[in-house]
Amino acid sequence: MGRTTPGLKLKKRGEIETDEWGQTSIPGVYAGGDIVTGSATVITAMGAGRKSAEAIDNYLKRQNTVG
Repeated sequence: MGRTTPGLKLKKRGEIETDEWGQTSIPGVYAGGDIVTGSATVITAMGAGRKSAEAIDNYLKRQNTVG
């Protein structure tokens, strides 16, 4: 994935690198779930996905108030 998406940072095993809210190395691009947690438990992947969804919602709300 990193080869086809310039600027997207990946971890050693190919998962997408994100901050605690799912923000990737590309501004405005978020990731969550298995692509971030790798082969972790379903609960961990779901938690990462939920947190990213919340961050995406907040990001979009900010974009709508700024522009």
